[in-house]
Amino acid sequence: MKKLLAEKTYHDFFEIGIILKGVITAGEIVLGLLFYFVSTQTLNSMFFFFLGGETAEQPRDFVWSYVIQQFQGLIGPNQSFWAFILLSHGIVKIFLVWGLLKHKLWAYPASAAVFALFVIYQVYSLFFIPSLLLGVLTVFDIVLIILILHEYRHKRRLARGD
Repeated sequence: MKKLLAEKTYHDFFEIGIILKGVITAGEIVLGLLFYFVSTQTLNSMFFFFLGGETAEQPRDFVWSYVIQQFQGLIGPNQSFWAFILLSHGIVKIFLVWGLLKHKLWAYPASAAVFALFVIYQVYSLFFIPSLLLGVLTVFDIVLIILILHEYRHKRRLARGD
C-alpha cells in the first residue's frame, strides 16, 4: 500500500511538473514570437508599461534592478538571437511535453535526453552569465528529468507485468 501511495505521489509530481513545463514552454514560444516580430523600442515600452510602476516605486530595489538588467540583456542587438533560441527550444520542448502528456513511451527517454542537454548548456551558461532565473529553471529541469525517468521505469514495469 505504501509503495502504491509513493507511486501516486511521484506520478502527481510528474504530471504537475509536465504541466508547468508546458506553461513555461508556451511562454518561451510567445516571448520568442514577440522578440521576432516586435521592435526593441516597443518591447521596452511594453516592459515599462507593465512593470514601470513597480520600478518607479522601488528604484533601488535589488529584485527590480535585477529584472530590468536581465530584460535589457535580452533585447537590442541580442534580440534576434534570443528570438531564435526561445522559439527553437520552445518548439522542441512543446512537442516533447505533448508526447509526455499523451503517455507516448518514446517521449520519456527523448525528453530526458533533450532536457539533459538543455541542463548541460544551462549550467555552462551559468558559469559565464550568472542568472537566478536560469538557476531556478535548471534545478526545475533536473527534478523534472528525475521524475520523467522514474515515470518511464514505472510504465515499463507495468507493461512487463512486474
